[in-house]
Amino acid sequence: IVTAIYEGMTEGITPFKKIPKIIGGRYGLSSKEFTPAMVKGIFEEMKKEVPKNHFTIGINDDVTHTSISYDSDFSIEPADRTRAVFYGLGSDGTVGANKNTIKIIGEETDNYAQGYFVYDSRKAGSLTISHLRFGPTPIHSTYLVNRANFVACHQFSFLERYDVLKTAQPGAVFLLNSSYSADEVWDHLPYSIQETIIEKKLRFYVIDAYKIAKEVGLGARINTIMQVCFFSLSKVIPIEEATKDIKRFIKKTYGKKGEKIVNTNFAAVDNTLSNLHEVKIPSKASSKLPKHLSVPVEAPEFVQKVTAKIIVGEGDDLPVSAFSVDGTFPSGTTQWEKRNIAQEIPAWDPDTCIQCGKCVMTCPHAVIRAKVYDPKLLSSAPENFKFAEVKNPQFKGMKYTIQISPEDCTSCSLCVVNCPAKNKNNPKLKALNMVSQPPVREQESKNWKFFLGIPEVNRKELKLSAVRNVQFLQPLFEFSGACAGCGETPYVKLLSQLFGDRAVIANATGCSSIYGGNLPTTPWTFNKEGKGPAWSNSLFEDNAEFGFGMRLAIDKQFEYALELLDRLSSDIGKDLVGE
Repeated sequence: IVTAIYEGMTEGITPFKKIPKIIGGRYGLSSKEFTPAMVKGIFEEMKKEVPKNHFTIGINDDVTHTSISYDSDFSIEPADRTRAVFYGLGSDGTVGANKNTIKIIGEETDNYAQGYFVYDSRKAGSLTISHLRFGPTPIHSTYLVNRANFVACHQFSFLERYDVLKTAQPGAVFLLNSSYSADEVWDHLPYSIQETIIEKKLRFYVIDAYKIAKEVGLGARINTIMQVCFFSLSKVIPIEEATKDIKRFIKKTYGKKGEKIVNTNFAAVDNTLSNLHEVKIPSKASSKLPKHLSVPVEAPEFVQKVTAKIIVGEGDDLPVSAFSVDGTFPSGTTQWEKRNIAQEIPAWDPDTCIQCGKCVMTCPHAVIRAKVYDPKLLSSAPENFKFAEVKNPQFKGMKYTIQISPEDCTSCSLCVVNCPAKNKNNPKLKALNMVSQPPVREQESKNWKFFLGIPEVNRKELKLSAVRNVQFLQPLFEFSGACAGCGETPYVKLLSQLFGDRAVIANATGCSSIYGGNLPTTPWTFNKEGKGPAWSNSLFEDNAEFGFGMRLAIDKQFEYALELLDRLSSDIGKDLVGE
């Protein structure tokens, strides 16, 4: 630009004789936000006598100090525009329902509509944030909603991890999917959430959407229920009209799947408003529940300072200095994520269990594990830690435990389905049975922590021709972002158990490369000796050739090592070289 203007001046074709003030900078890179507040910040910078050239905005550059400041509270959005933010769980139907909401409002009213959906590459089980705008004038806002007059949180556990009310403007409506009633829910909110509700004078509503979905036969799909709540509370369309439109779109969306699916969704719509209740807000915050740390305190420094921020959606706030110069991220970090997304988890009955190990083999996320160990270790076990006498004669005199990680489970229930052991007193029960997660979460987390401290079985002692012995091998692929009940990951996990400490993996691009190499956390991990799979993925290469190249590189390195041994044989001894 500077060159073009200078050339224009020398040719005398510019309307000015003195070169104007021109500065350049970077913005919006790597999906960074670029908002009206940032635009204003750039113009404020240009007013300075000596503005910063080659600036960055929206990036906290504490290394080369190129950043310019801006007022993040500045907004130009009109007051007559509805701005809504929805926090959902991947695969719960929130995004799909919001897309239908946009169509309904766009088709049935004179309002303009806009939607933008933020989610990562995992197909299920991760946070989704929907940003919706509706209003009587055209919408050209190419940035996320930062002053919402409607906020919905479709997963109660998000409250302890994410700042879901950060974007809520004073007087906004807050809708929460909660298993607690309107009279009980206040005492179960973290202190920071209570404080924000009071300070911003929010109107607070709750509904137990999972209960309604379960009663009508929708499972965990709460989308239509929460959609009805939005129309009722936002009043963008009269609720009677909205209900008709929702049912029309249900028929359009699910009609091919059969009348039963359609009628089930209709029933969910009809049962919603009677279960939607407003919460009376006290004058003071009283909760003793802190906001949970996004990662445990024992996590490594990088995980606490960098990974944790990205996990809770605050990665854009990280300064440049927080990242390593070469862009390296540590492996084995899914163990610190603790997504806590399960409504129900399996509970183990030691008396019924036949110790076959099928549950451990089946679990897609390496959440359920088994160990045999010296009974002396139980002296420091938590009070409710479960164990049984081992049935395998190879480990006679030792104890056996199956343990579940409650905050990593995805509630797929495959372990229960595949459990062959039935309770003799009650055939409906097995050695594993699904129970509500919240009441047992704290105790089972303590049990899991103790369980991890129990030494692994020496794999040299195991006869791996027997499936029941595989359950004692440490998985080096754990807690991936794969969908609940994934059919691929049990095989990947098994591979890591059998060969993980010496595996070299060329991963083709697809599901397995996403749940296997996604940031901010990675499931491929290592054992206590620091050994684990060497994993790589190449997006634009044929994977067979890519893997073949890795094989050739290893062969060449081995060949070179043999050459070095031969060359240095006089120094290290011919006998050693011969061995």
